[in-house]
Formats: sequence, C-alpha cells, structure tokens
Amino acid sequence: MSMLLRRALPFALIAALSACGKKQDASVPLAFVPADTAYVFANIEPVPQAVRDEYVGMMKQMWPLVFGTYDRLVNEAKELTDEQRKIVRAILDETRALAEKGSAEDAGFTGSARFAMYGIGLVPVVRWELADPAKLRATVARVEEKAGAKLSTGKLGDQDYWFVGNDKIVAIFAVVDKHLVATIAPPKASDDAKKRLLGLTRPEKNLGDAGLLAKINADNKFLPYGTMLVDSVRIVDVGTGETDPVLNEFKAIDGKTHEPVDATCRQEFLDIAKKFPRLVFGYTELAPKKMDMVGRLELEPALARDFAAAVGAAPGSAGAPEGQMDIAMSLPVLKLKDFFVKQSKAVVDKPYACKHLAELNQSFAEMNGKLATTIPPPASDLTGLRMTLTKFALDGGAGKPEYAGKLLVALTNPMSALAMGQLASPALKDLKIAPDGKPVALPAGLVPGQVPPLFAAMNDKAIALSAGAGEDATLGAYLTAAPAAEPVFFRMYFSGALYGQFGEWTQTLAAMLPDAQRKDVEDQRAMFALYQKWIRGVDIKLTAKANGVELFERFEAN
Repeated sequence: MSMLLRRALPFALIAALSACGKKQDASVPLAFVPADTAYVFANIEPVPQAVRDEYVGMMKQMWPLVFGTYDRLVNEAKELTDEQRKIVRAILDETRALAEKGSAEDAGFTGSARFAMYGIGLVPVVRWELADPAKLRATVARVEEKAGAKLSTGKLGDQDYWFVGNDKIVAIFAVVDKHLVATIAPPKASDDAKKRLLGLTRPEKNLGDAGLLAKINADNKFLPYGTMLVDSVRIVDVGTGETDPVLNEFKAIDGKTHEPVDATCRQEFLDIAKKFPRLVFGYTELAPKKMDMVGRLELEPALARDFAAAVGAAPGSAGAPEGQMDIAMSLPVLKLKDFFVKQSKAVVDKPYACKHLAELNQSFAEMNGKLATTIPPPASDLTGLRMTLTKFALDGGAGKPEYAGKLLVALTNPMSALAMGQLASPALKDLKIAPDGKPVALPAGLVPGQVPPLFAAMNDKAIALSAGAGEDATLGAYLTAAPAAEPVFFRMYFSGALYGQFGEWTQTLAAMLPDAQRKDVEDQRAMFALYQKWIRGVDIKLTAKANGVELFERFEAN
C-alpha cells in the first residue's frame, strides 16, 4: 500500500463520515476501554473540520478506483457463496453512494465522532460514536433488501446484534445506545463474554477516568486527535496468564485441553517484553496540507543507551533532504558488531531456560559465533551511506531513461578504500583523487551500459560519486554535509513526483498483460497519478533516544 494511502485512510474514513452535528450526549468510547487494556488507538477530540474537508476532497477522486477494484475482487472471489456475494455487493452499493456524497450522515455517522479501537484482554473491539443510530439500522435493512437475504442476528437480553462467521470465529456488530460496536468472538461464546466485548458489562476501571491517553499526549506533545498505545508487557501478561475469561473461551474453541504456560516461561517472556515495554504514537501537527506523526518504541534504558552509542547519525542528516528521493543511513560496522556481540553474549552466557525459547538461544549462539570473525577492510571501515536521486525519467525524450544523482560512502579510511578499488579495477589505476573535496571525472566506460558522466570526490571521512549533468557542481557540498547532532540513524525522503515515474512503469507493464489483468494495473497507474498530484513530499526519520527509538514522519500535500 502506498505511503499516502496508509496516511490518508484513517482520516478519509473519518472525513467520509463528516456531518455538521453537535457532540453527542452518549458516553464517550474511552469510558468502555479497560484502564489496563493491552492496546488502544483512540481520539479524545474529533479531527478538525478543515482536515476532514481536505481528505474528503482527496478521497472523492480516489473512491471510483477503489470501488472498481473491490467490485472485481467480489466477482472473482471463489470462496464466497452466492448469498454472501449478494450481501457484499449490497454493502458496496450503499458505501459507494455515501462516498459520492462525501458524507455518511445518511447512514447515521458523523465526522465529529470519537472512536476507540482497543483490547478486551487481547480481543479487538472497535467502538464509534453515531449521530443517528436509527439511520444505521435503516441502512442495514436496505442492504438486506438489496441482497435478498437477512443477516444473522442474536440477542443479549434487550440488546440485539448481527453476526457472521464460521465454526472457528464470528464477527459481531451491534448498535449499543449511540455507538456502533464491532468485535470478534468464539462461535459458542458465553453471554458473559459477549457482554464484556460489547460493553454491556463495563470494565471496573476505564481508560477515560484513568487519563492515560491524556498523559501520553502531554508527555509526548501529541495532539488529541488520535493516540495509540501498545503495551507489550501487558500483552504477554494476559497471553501467558489464565485469568482472562474471554481469552480462555478462545483457547477452548478446538475443544482441547491446553496446558498453562509454566512459571519459568511466563517470567522469561515477560523479561523479554520488558526490554521493549511500550509503543506510543500520535500527531504533533495536523493541518489540511501537513501532518507530523511521531511513534516512540520504548527500550530498556541500558539497551537504549547501547543502541544509541552504536548507531550514531547518518551522513547529511542534519540538513534538508534533496532531490526526488534522498536516503541516508548510519552503518558503523564495527560499533554495530560490538553491540550485537554484547546482546548475543548475554544470552549465550545465560541461556533462556524455557523450552519454547530454545531456538532463540540457538540463534543468538550462531550470531555470536559469526560475529566473532574478523571483518576485513573496507567493510570494517564503513560508517554510513547516502543516496540522492535528483532526477529520474523513464523517457527523457531521447528514447532512454534519464537520471542524475549522488552516492556517498562514509568510511574511517577513504584513502585505503580508494587504493583497494584501484587494485581491483585496472580502469581506476591512473585516477588521481585528493582528499580535498574537489570533483574528478571518472574514466568513460567504467560502468557498463549508457551511464551519464561520472565524477568522484573525497575527503577524510567519505567518498562521493555523482552521475548526470551538473551534479558534480554540488558534489563538494554533498560530501561535507553534516550528520545530525543526535543519532538520526535513518532518513528517507521522497517527493510526489516519483509516483509519476511509477505510473510510467505500470503503463509499460499493462501493455504486456492479458485483458483480464490489465484493468487492475491501469487503475493502479491512475492512483499513482493522484498521488503525484496530492503529495509534495514525505520525510521519515528514525532517531535513537535515551529511552528508545523515535519514528518521525512528515507528510506534506500540494
């Protein structure tokens, strides 16, 4: 899935449900989330109207392509019965009509809704505020009428619900007061389990009262429009325990008796989880043309410190990215080797006692043995890489691809690497490059194929190459571009223009395919054209922090 589509869909779904209504009086979704939930993604406040409007406009152009793909998938899905196919088509028809309007108000939804996706134990539940539950029920009735089939229903006291599934698992949907609730359950789930999942039996302590998401937002400077928490320690605690009633019913689906996880394994699983205790995610900026997203994977403090010291910062990561694509990574081979030797040796010296972790013990032992070997230069001298694609066109008007860009290899001893390269390639034996950063033309024919003019430059920290007209003029500055002050160990930037070239590739591919497959590829090309139109650029950074690893992503639209 494309980068834009992954970013756009969560907000497109919210935006597609937009309507001008007041906040509902129903209990907020967070009031149904257990305070100790293992995972949650929820908003405290609805996404701003201007942002919803932006994505409604974008997705109106996308929906015809999306629904065309879904229609073909339904027609070709051999696993669907005729009745199921009719129901899915009816759902698509209803959804298509709402998408064309740019609002799901007619189905009872509102864009100013609060939502929560969370775990009851480890079982996922989605809860979404409704503006008008009666309209949603009417939409379901229209789907049934169009399909000529009724959805399966059940009751829990006065509460009705729909369900679909098989003898292994069922999906359950219900309108509970002014919320749409969706979850999964064993086919013979008890009423008690279903009540817990649907929120008819509320948690003793809820996440809303606990204020955990608000604290995560405050601690990380996240906006209140969507916050995610994954608690790996809690996941392992629930998964290896025997006290969660809903999970116990899932374990009993096959009718077999399952042995509980023994105390040794349970403790070692928890010890591993504590090395990566939590993942949090949120938005630090959310505007119609720009969004900044931050994810933080917390690490055990000693592990985080060792990792940050090992990776360092990627070359050129202090400055702004360049070209259509710019990728930089820190690769200090010897420091990384020492880091992984330390991690593997800790397991070799004290292997896990749990029988289920025997393969992990073996893997660390093998890693430790392989890392014990000496890494020869120039591989041992490597500290980082950077590649920038300034220009790329499949057909530049001359009947051949055109490209231009630069490549930098950061080394502790560039002169030695150059000397070894000259020994390996006779074409380089007479090449004179001084460590002064000045570009020198490389011999013609050094690289097979039709390659634009190549230049090289060197200083005491790196060797850089350029390809393409005019690229040599910026090679000196590229060579000396500074690494970030903090350990930004990976950065990737790409512009929307790159999707235009992806579209050209798919056009070439479509011409070679049979008619039955060509439509999918043509639709993909149309999507690439939309991405090219929408995206100004996407910038991604991974930074080693004192408490873990931070992922930063900035999306900018045209």
